[in-house]
Amino acid sequence: MDALSPRDSGVLAMETATLADLWQRRASLSDVEIGSIYRMVLAALRSYYPPELRGLPEDKEELISQFFFSRVLRLDSEQRASHASPESAPSTAHALCAYFRRFLIDCLRSASLQRNLSLEIDGVQAEVDSRAHAPDDPIAATLAEFGLTEARVRALARVFVAQSDEHDRQILAGSLGASGERKGGLKGVADAYDVPSYHYRARKLGVTTKKDSTPACYAATKIGRWTEETLGIEITPENRDAILIVLNLLALEAHA
Repeated sequence: MDALSPRDSGVLAMETATLADLWQRRASLSDVEIGSIYRMVLAALRSYYPPELRGLPEDKEELISQFFFSRVLRLDSEQRASHASPESAPSTAHALCAYFRRFLIDCLRSASLQRNLSLEIDGVQAEVDSRAHAPDDPIAATLAEFGLTEARVRALARVFVAQSDEHDRQILAGSLGASGERKGGLKGVADAYDVPSYHYRARKLGVTTKKDSTPACYAATKIGRWTEETLGIEITPENRDAILIVLNLLALEAHA
């Protein structure tokens, strides 16, 4: 067998890098690394055909290229800076599919505005979904839209709880979990465990909100960022059902 050239050896080494590793370093990848992560994206999306593809004029290959440059490499100057933690980097094809579907929904919204259509994306999605068979398990079907399963969400929720600091875990237990029935509510938990500034901590965590809070405000909380960056579920009104399911599963793990 012929010996590999230095360049081929470098390519082979990059092929062994994980998706999560390349994603974490995506702002400073070499040309070889960019090629490697691009092949991973293509492999993950090759057999994925979400219904939103039907509503866009571009072919799938063009949309994947747009997704890669604007959402993976983040070369679109209008994209907000990423504050994702290393744990939030997608490590599976399912996670990449969820990210790609959110990109397609954004494309549909943009196209709708450009054509001055009165039909909102919810209406488009409802029409597409109405042609499908009703799911036997609505929870599983809702999570599947984001490439998730109940078991996967609960596993990620356990990691979220375990990686939270002691005071945040006590607030989680006092609001969503096992201490939720304690006399005095969250204040009772804070008094019992001497949690400082528990009102502020609860809002930063995302278990309480101000009356005038918006989806963007909630997306900035710890639970909101985890929901968007780790699970790939954007904090928007149309994702309300999925968000409620996720919060219930997080509550189960906080209770445990």
